[in-house]
Amino acid sequence: MLSAMGFTERQARGALAATGGAVERAADWLFSRTDDLESAVAAALGEGGGGGGGGGAAAAEDDGPGEYDLVGFISHMGSNTSCGHYVCHLKKDGRWVLHNDRKVAVSEAPPLELGYIYCFRRRDA
Repeated sequence: MLSAMGFTERQARGALAATGGAVERAADWLFSRTDDLESAVAAALGEGGGGGGGGGAAAAEDDGPGEYDLVGFISHMGSNTSCGHYVCHLKKDGRWVLHNDRKVAVSEAPPLELGYIYCFRRRDA
């Protein structure tokens, strides 16, 4: 099953070792470690981190503060989720714009508290 998801046999063995053989947990384990999967697999398999890298954990990179600006969100128009439809609010040139099917208009008071999905853009450091 794990190889059908695109993971190698070695990665699957490491995930299963780390989760006591539970396939569902192993899939979650793999997906939650994609940033440094090979190191996580090596640790799960009890392999030394040879190769002259000092054997310690990699030093964290400081790429500045994680500050984000809200640039859009999806909200629902209707009495309930079975009735009505979803619309998109995007911030363009400092103003909120409502995209409702073919109708696009400036939104003077966007319902920020009613969003279902929010989209953010990271500020440049």
